[in-house]
Amino acid sequence: MATAPAKQTPQPVKVTTFKQALGRAAQFYKAGKLAPAEKICRKILKLQPGFHPAWYQLGLIAVRVGKPAKAAEFFLKAAKLAPNSAQYYKALGEVCRRLKRLKGAVAAGKRAARLAPKNPGILYNYALALADSGDLQAAVEQYRAALALKPSYGLAANNLGTVLERLGDAKGAEAAYAKAVALNPRHAEAQNNLGALMSESSRLDGARKCFAAALEANPAFVASHYNLSTLKKYTKDDPQVAALEKLAPRAEKLSGDEQIRFWFSIAKAREDVGRYDEAFAAYELGNRLKRATFKYNEKKSLEVIQDIISRFDAPLFRKNKGAGFKDETPVFIIGMPRSGTTLIEQIISSHSAVHGAGELRDLGEALGEMQPELAKGASYMDWLSGADKNSLAAAGEAYIRRLRGYDAKALRITDKMPGNFFYAGLILKILPGAKIIHSVRNPLDTCFSNYSRLFKDTMPFAYDLTELGHYYNSYRQMMDHWKNTLPAGSILDVNYEDVVEDLEGQSRRLIDFCGLNWESACLDFHNNKRPVKTASAAQVSQPIYKSSVARWERFAQHLGPLQKAIGI
Repeated sequence: MATAPAKQTPQPVKVTTFKQALGRAAQFYKAGKLAPAEKICRKILKLQPGFHPAWYQLGLIAVRVGKPAKAAEFFLKAAKLAPNSAQYYKALGEVCRRLKRLKGAVAAGKRAARLAPKNPGILYNYALALADSGDLQAAVEQYRAALALKPSYGLAANNLGTVLERLGDAKGAEAAYAKAVALNPRHAEAQNNLGALMSESSRLDGARKCFAAALEANPAFVASHYNLSTLKKYTKDDPQVAALEKLAPRAEKLSGDEQIRFWFSIAKAREDVGRYDEAFAAYELGNRLKRATFKYNEKKSLEVIQDIISRFDAPLFRKNKGAGFKDETPVFIIGMPRSGTTLIEQIISSHSAVHGAGELRDLGEALGEMQPELAKGASYMDWLSGADKNSLAAAGEAYIRRLRGYDAKALRITDKMPGNFFYAGLILKILPGAKIIHSVRNPLDTCFSNYSRLFKDTMPFAYDLTELGHYYNSYRQMMDHWKNTLPAGSILDVNYEDVVEDLEGQSRRLIDFCGLNWESACLDFHNNKRPVKTASAAQVSQPIYKSSVARWERFAQHLGPLQKAIGI
């Protein structure tokens, strides 16, 4: 009987062999040959499952092939096997952040930072996770720590600026962006961010230079194309027009937001150089893409206006006559967006006794103090119908208290929120001394100006010509209702076209309505350096011009749905 061959004990593979094999895998990885790299790693792990560098290499491969969830799995295995490896936790945190697993990203980033507190790259990644999770102050600390270790870290300086901006520290944000730009003038994102801050504070020449520098560094940087398009008038030989047209065939490959900004940018450029049909095609595409990003209940939106019209009648206005908070400080400028409200505010705020506060949300917030349900979207009519004199006065005082936070001494303070046309009657109930100015513009010019602008704030009615026309009609019904319901002279109508034709006459009319003595500085409104954060910032920084009057006529053949909706 033959004896069975003796079993041979497998000889352990030396670690140096694994390291050599992993080295070959790394070489394949660097050369873009991912399949053989993965094969080697898996072969290593089959023989030695605890060889953590192979798990890490598999994670890098998974990231490269677009499998972040798998990468997280591999990085986690590597980190558990080597819990003192800051590199593994850094990689785990980064991929978790991309997967929006922010709790895991922060935990991994924190562990990496504890293991390597002097590594600026690790602190930077930890800061990214903190910022994404909303812990902005902690993110600031980590970015600053990274910059202290590596003062030339431009990415950290730029990202520090974005977090400081989110915290409301515009001065600190600008300093951080400026540092990033000083370190690398071709840092397109930092140039763009710095330009955006300058634009918001009405330093438009500086903003234009920053956006142009960003585009010089990266001609395909859509964000800077869009930002610059709002501040300049293109000419036919402008190289940025050519750059936009070069991008057009590849526009579908851009991200959703980039596509939208791109089409609004190229539409503006085409309009400026007189290619109106091509411009409208781009406007139409940009609007269609934007409209697809949100839900808009047109019926509900228009019902809000009809509800106010049906319930706010003359007897309700006369109820508790003489109530409200007696203060003549506020000047409300109302109307459709893009109807000339910014120009009117710029004229008035050029007076030495006036502070231009811009588009404020304080009225709605003040009402929310009176009735929490209003802050959740309930109709103010429910509150107003039962409000007594004390409640009306308290609401007015709450608003004035907020208004004085913008300027404690100004004789008049403007609130240029166009949508306050919903509240005209309410304003005069709680603030009987307030002035209300209604900006009026040609309906087609008003609506097309809305359609050709990508708004920062939600304007859900503005991205479809028919919906835009319906909203305009409801707005006009609302204003007609106030005219028929409120005492004569309560609201001053000012036509944009009249201001353009007779700047001094209309400016004097505005200042007189505000109860102020005339100052010639109001005619030089374009020299007013106050921050203007609306889409009209560039327009009001130059003397009065007439090119926006009857602008719609250049696009008349495309505006049939709008004209039908308005009834023109």
